[in-house]
Amino acid sequence: MPANITLPPRQFALALGAVLAGGGVGTLIRDLALKLQHIPAGSTDWTTQVPWVLLVINVLGVYVATWLLRTSLRAHDPNDPWRLLLITGLLGGFTSYSSLVVAWAAIWHLSVVVSILVAVGSLASGVLAAWLGLRHHP
Repeated sequence: MPANITLPPRQFALALGAVLAGGGVGTLIRDLALKLQHIPAGSTDWTTQVPWVLLVINVLGVYVATWLLRTSLRAHDPNDPWRLLLITGLLGGFTSYSSLVVAWAAIWHLSVVVSILVAVGSLASGVLAAWLGLRHHP
């Protein structure tokens, strides 16, 4: 189903509201989940700097988004409010690869090798999560 490039004002407002609502909830859930791991400021031990909770959040978000797009949201237009609410908003706000880059920079100053391993591991786990989400057969 081809997506509309230009939306009428009412549909645009609905789309924007869906993304904002989903993004707000997704960001709140991520923020609450990140509080589960305490990363001490100024620590010189790289093991405390690895953002384990964020890595799990990103892998889970990629898996769920891929799974939804493969199953229940497969036939939905990209401008569909449910798709915008769940994928673009909720899971877009829930995941955060930009925060992961900030964590890599902090680890880089303590251990270049570990920083590279975390970067490669997080990208590989994201690709694996997407592959697993695609393998689900409706």
